[in-house]
Amino acid sequence: MPNLSNGNFGRLATGAALGFAAGLALPHARKAVAQGPSIAAGDWVEALKAEHRLVEKTFEMLLQTTEAEPVKRQMLLTKIAYALTKHAVEEENVIYPAMIEAGREDQARHLIEDHGDVKTFIYELRRMPTEDPRWIETARRFFADLQEHVREEEDDIFPTFRAALPDEENARLTRMMNWEGFKVA
Repeated sequence: MPNLSNGNFGRLATGAALGFAAGLALPHARKAVAQGPSIAAGDWVEALKAEHRLVEKTFEMLLQTTEAEPVKRQMLLTKIAYALTKHAVEEENVIYPAMIEAGREDQARHLIEDHGDVKTFIYELRRMPTEDPRWIETARRFFADLQEHVREEEDDIFPTFRAALPDEENARLTRMMNWEGFKVA
């Protein structure tokens, strides 16, 4: 039992209070770090592009793994799944509804369907043993499909949509998207 006399109680109470405060602050700090690159981009299209690049780099590392590295494969897949989940929440809760509101429903629905395919690939890879030779083949198909989705967004859909909106609306979408990302980061 600790000695609670001679100011020890005050130090113990202070330490407990500091520990509690740190416990509350750490998740928010982690979220700020995770959302930082998107916020730093300053524009919703540039933020989404930055997120695309991070996922691509992680995928490149994943595709260089061997069957003898099952733990590394699982860790990289988890990192990709997390990043894509956060990214999908940002797009599906802000950008795609804004596209639908602006009369671009067909494009938005197509991109939403692509997100369903992403979730299916992640599911398949999680169910398959990482040492199975089909695992890396599936990961390669997943990456190729993902790159096609990214190319559509970056080269055509998002730049034309952003250009059709007033600056104030683009700024609003950027703020809204960053908030969505912060919520799940």
